[in-house]
Amino acid sequence: MVFYDRNDEVVDETYFYVTTEEDSEIPEITEVEEGRSKQEMSNGLFAMLGHDKSESANVYFYDNEGASRGKIPLNGYRTDRLITVNDQLIYSYDTSSIAVMNRLGKIVDTIDIGKYEFHHDFCYDGNSGSLLCLVNDTDKDTIEDVLISVDLETGEVEERIDFEDLLPEMRENAVQREGGKNTYGGTELDWLHLNSLDIIDSGEIIVSSREQSALIKVSDIYDDPEISYIIHGGTLYDGTDYEQYLLDQDGDFTGQAGQHTITVEKDEDLSEGQYYLYMFNNNFGNSATIPDFDWDQYPGVGTYDEGDASKYYKYLVDEEAGTYELVQEFDLPYSSIVSSVQQMGENIPFSSGRSKCFGEYDEEGNMIKTFTYDADRYAYRVMKYDFEGFYYQ
Repeated sequence: MVFYDRNDEVVDETYFYVTTEEDSEIPEITEVEEGRSKQEMSNGLFAMLGHDKSESANVYFYDNEGASRGKIPLNGYRTDRLITVNDQLIYSYDTSSIAVMNRLGKIVDTIDIGKYEFHHDFCYDGNSGSLLCLVNDTDKDTIEDVLISVDLETGEVEERIDFEDLLPEMRENAVQREGGKNTYGGTELDWLHLNSLDIIDSGEIIVSSREQSALIKVSDIYDDPEISYIIHGGTLYDGTDYEQYLLDQDGDFTGQAGQHTITVEKDEDLSEGQYYLYMFNNNFGNSATIPDFDWDQYPGVGTYDEGDASKYYKYLVDEEAGTYELVQEFDLPYSSIVSSVQQMGENIPFSSGRSKCFGEYDEEGNMIKTFTYDADRYAYRVMKYDFEGFYYQ
């Protein structure tokens, strides 16, 4: 596609993809279920991230009727998010490369992160103008335990946190899973399995550890990273150096287990030091590198293949009081691993990977609509975006 100005001079050009019914690469929506909620679906497109039947792990878009609306081609590894910065779309297009796309679909820049490899998540820090990325350091004998920053203007990559330095005792206590290899077939130790992060405030982040069923806040990430608190509903940290960081549970409820997509929600009506954290609580009871993990504190957790339900969980964190409280929960289709939840206006888009479905609930936890799709195993996430200022006005 070529763009001309009024003087018939070429001002830009780009390539685009036309999808047809014969495009077998696009995952098929096999079922659409209408829920009991009368709430309208939120505006936007669902972006399927990490569908396992595509060797290139492309991004596939669907509208509110489940119709395919296009794709973004990738190069062998999924992107975990799509982020819009200064009217440009940012995403990873292979294990160690970032693409910057303009509104015409043209790639205007790429950034190589060197010896690091993406996994699971990244987010944008507007104060520093950089992406914060969960990565593997290929020089290490562990995986999924490093945070880097990537300056979007200069492309400079800096390692910010090696979690072995913050949690050495937990690293030392972990063992290789049975069979001697991690879930990806390598011998690196996946002792922490960080699977999502978000920014709480300038220089402060929250990360989710699937292996430890823990949410960990880290402060001063650019200069002198240190643990601020840990949210954990079991006994894993009892008797360790990290027991002092545990927030107190306010109320009687079961803690999160194997959770994904931890997200910070601020509310001006809350007091100083208070905010919400919400997540897809997989409700999955397994830690392969911690064989003596006490799952008795998590009644009702499922196995890899079976479970009654996963959960939408929303905590109210009070840093001043040193507590966290479960203020909302509702059932979601069970998925032992992967999956996601979001807050979009009054609605809650979700995806359940192992149940091969995605859709939307209202703010009360009533289902609006659910789409089931075809997959060998799952899609890693399905996130929804309004693309305001990028695709749409």
